[in-house]
Amino acid sequence: MSSHLGTDHLGERLASLANRQELFARRQYEPVISTNALESTTSTWFGVGVAADDASCGLPVDVLILVFAQEMVRRQLGLAKSSILIADSNACNAGVPRLDVHRAASLAQAPLEALVERFGFPVDIRRSSSLAPAAEVERKQEALEIDNGYVAQQLVQTEIMRSRGAAVKVGWALSACTYDETYFDRLYQNRFGDQVTFAYTIGGRTLNAQRPRACPYLCRAPEDRLLLGTKENAVRKLYSDAASPAVRGYRRLIGKLARAYQHLTGDDPGTPESFLQFVVDSSAAPATAGKRAARESRAGAPSIFAP
Repeated sequence: MSSHLGTDHLGERLASLANRQELFARRQYEPVISTNALESTTSTWFGVGVAADDASCGLPVDVLILVFAQEMVRRQLGLAKSSILIADSNACNAGVPRLDVHRAASLAQAPLEALVERFGFPVDIRRSSSLAPAAEVERKQEALEIDNGYVAQQLVQTEIMRSRGAAVKVGWALSACTYDETYFDRLYQNRFGDQVTFAYTIGGRTLNAQRPRACPYLCRAPEDRLLLGTKENAVRKLYSDAASPAVRGYRRLIGKLARAYQHLTGDDPGTPESFLQFVVDSSAAPATAGKRAARESRAGAPSIFAP
């Protein structure tokens, strides 16, 4: 572990970060801190789903909640790198057609690569299908003896990530949602014990007043979300119904993201509206292989996805 601080102190620092930074969830969602995890971890990580009942049709700006929160956690714990796992294999195993999964995974991966390159964050982005051989994952799932294969796969992935040195997981929490990250994390703890530290962010927003809160990375209705990797005029879309309370909620989220960006980079984000268009435009620019390699080199350690 790169930090010289004791694990008790690191736990206090993480708890303090989550308590004072507005992107983290409050009340019952304070971090679940494992001393074992803080002693062993070399990386933080979070997962990006690409399908629920069907494939996601875009990556919302809201995913920056997780990107920025994870970078704050990484710095607070003195870790060299972070990872993002795009859950393509999970979607395939849930019965979503492979072609749809591949498209949805690409819609998520390309904007994320462009943005972490633009921000200069040391993040390794891979798909879950490259995490381990399918036969190995299947054996581990069967050993859990959990009827729900999707749930079993989530737990196995968390355990594989922990075994690769990523024992601090960042997830999102939303009280209105039955299956947010806390559901799977509690199941992991029940099965594997106190091996991973979990930190939770707020959930995402929508422009739909009937359903204003949502998962920060899945999109079922493109008209209701501000999307990355597109050429759309995000500000015009945001103000399509300026009087809507859902729009006001989304505007507040963009303001939080702009403040987090300034905190992490030192750059002036401008107005929330100009920051929104900046990240949308930046996410549509392809990440270059050379810069990706340089970013991974800055991480100072081999990828946890390496065989």
